[in-house]
Amino acid sequence: MDIYKQVGLFLDIRNREKNGGAVTMQAERRTHEERSTETRLRMMNATLDCLIEEGYLNTTMNRISARAGMSRGAQTHHFPVKIDLIVAATEHLFNEFAENVDEIARKSRGGSTLDEFIDEVWARFFGGKFMYASLELIVASRSDPELNARLVPLIRNLHASLDRTWLTFFKGHNAAVGRPDVLLNLTLCLFRGMVVQSVLRKDPQYYDDLLSAWKQIIPMFVSEPAELPVTMALGQGAVTEDRNLE
Repeated sequence: MDIYKQVGLFLDIRNREKNGGAVTMQAERRTHEERSTETRLRMMNATLDCLIEEGYLNTTMNRISARAGMSRGAQTHHFPVKIDLIVAATEHLFNEFAENVDEIARKSRGGSTLDEFIDEVWARFFGGKFMYASLELIVASRSDPELNARLVPLIRNLHASLDRTWLTFFKGHNAAVGRPDVLLNLTLCLFRGMVVQSVLRKDPQYYDDLLSAWKQIIPMFVSEPAELPVTMALGQGAVTEDRNLE
């Protein structure tokens, strides 16, 4: 007998012994939810690939569904309109990037230096989906008020998460910086500018030199253990002023 049928038969028997079918319903619901999650993830990754390879204007629902290998009907069941899918894919992108950077920071407690931390963040920033997909979204949101309004909360959450990660890194190395959020955003702005420039200037040594110069500047922000700003000490991590995507 097929293994899935055996499992189903076992659950049915257990249900009759216990409460008339609740376990089977829960198992079926979990299976459906897992399939739904997998489908949504496939669609979000297809959206990001389309943004990177074809640009925002060419990222249509038809092209996304073709990349994801599913029908338009299945696609619209999960995401009726394009902007909902774009926002979901962006949130997935931001969360994944924040988790990656947090992982780097936590691993660095084993002895990685600040230079090594910057190098690895740059490698993931430059080599992954995050930079080019986010650039497409930033440019598109400039002239699309609805997209801008939907993405602004996501970028705020991303910055708050990254602020906490940087604080974790400095605390783990028994060092403090007065404004981790400023240091973080200076670094990200540098990275973003380097990636934009790399579209037309293919010169790895040039970017290595820029990165080396920045790593020499960073220590000016870092001091021996000191009292942290109140907001950072409380673990809030977010800056108080409103941020825009631009």
